Amino acid sequence: MKHYPTLSRLEALEAVCRTGGFSSAADELALTQPAVSAQIRQLESEIGTPLVERFGKSARATPAGAALIEGTLRVMAELDQTIDRIETLQGEVAGPLRIGAGGTATTYLLPPVLSELVKSHPLLEPSIVTGNTPNMLTDLVTAALDFALLTAPVDHPLLETAPFFRDPLVCIAPKAELRKPRPIQPEDLADRRLVLYGPGGLIRRYIDDWLATSNAPYPNIVDVESAEAQKSFVEAGFGWAIVSEIAVKGPGQKGRFSIAPLEPHIDRALIMVWRRDRADYPVVAAARERFAAYSAA
Repeated sequence: MKHYPTLSRLEALEAVCRTGGFSSAADELALTQPAVSAQIRQLESEIGTPLVERFGKSARATPAGAALIEGTLRVMAELDQTIDRIETLQGEVAGPLRIGAGGTATTYLLPPVLSELVKSHPLLEPSIVTGNTPNMLTDLVTAALDFALLTAPVDHPLLETAPFFRDPLVCIAPKAELRKPRPIQPEDLADRRLVLYGPGGLIRRYIDDWLATSNAPYPNIVDVESAEAQKSFVEAGFGWAIVSEIAVKGPGQKGRFSIAPLEPHIDRALIMVWRRDRADYPVVAAARERFAAYSAA
C-alpha cells in the first residue's frame, strides 16, 4: 500500500514556498521554525527528492516541489468541497461563514444583518474580509469566500447574484462653504480639494467617470482609505468629498457637514454574490435568507 505524506507536512511545504521563507511560514502556521524545517526534511525523505531550494534566508520550490504543491492544492480544494457537501447533508447551520464586502458596506450595512444572523444561528462562525470587488470575485470563485456584497455588475458562470441595496452617492462639504445645499455638478468641484476613497474600487471608477463629463479643471484629489476618514477631513475644513449616502445619514452625523445630491445622479447597486454550486449549503442559504430579508425591509 502506498504511503502518503501527511497534510501537515504538505501544508508546511506550501507555506514555505508561498511566503518565501521558513520563519514566515512558521509564523503563519503557529509553529516554530525548527518544527517547519523538520517537516520539510521528513517530506523530502518520504518523496525521495529535494523539494525546497534555499537562498540565504529565502526559499523557493524546486520543480518537484512545485508539482507537489500544485497537486496538494487540488486535493485540499476537493477535500474542502467534500466537507462542505457533508455539512449540506447534515443540514445544520454551523461552522465558518466567510463574507466579503467593501469598506462602506462592512461599516454601515453588515453589523445589523450579521447580528440578526448569529442570533438565529448561534453555531455560525462568521468572518469578514474587506476589499474591492475584483479581488473578492477571485476569492468567491476559488471558494476562499462563501458569500459577498459586491458592486454590480457581476457576470461569471460559476457565480449567482441577487439585488441587495441601492447606494446613492452624495457630496459633503464644510457647512461654512455650502450653507444652502444644492445639487452639485462636476464643474462645481473644479480646482477644489476633493477627498476620495482610494482608486481600485468600482465606486471610485463611477466618480472618476462622473468628473470626466465636465470640461472644467480637474479637482485636486487626495486619496484616503475609508469613508470615516473622508468625513473627518471634510469636518475639519480640509476639503469636500463624495461618499455613499448611508455613510452620512446614520446616528451622530447630523450637523457635521453639509450634504448635497449629485447632478447627474450617481448610485451603485450592491448585490449578494455566492457560488452557484454552493447555494444550498446551510451557511450560504442562511446568509442569503437573512440578507434578502434585510434588503426587502
